[in-house]
Amino acid sequence: MNTKCDYYTAKDIQTITGVKQTLSYDILNKLQKKFSKEYPDAIIIQGKIPKWFFEKIMHNKKANEDSEYVD
Repeated sequence: MNTKCDYYTAKDIQTITGVKQTLSYDILNKLQKKFSKEYPDAIIIQGKIPKWFFEKIMHNKKANEDSEYVD
């Protein structure tokens, strides 16, 4: 069984960004809405967002390292 988690929760977002719990839930909800618009056939897991999508949207270091385009 693979124990690697490919999703972030609101708690993870709170830790990564340093925001308060309420704002981390707001961020998660907005990311889920954006994800469902960009990938309408994808299955959305309540309370979680794929790590790659979070990193892509939030322009984290890992997303910038993985792509050729950097702001």
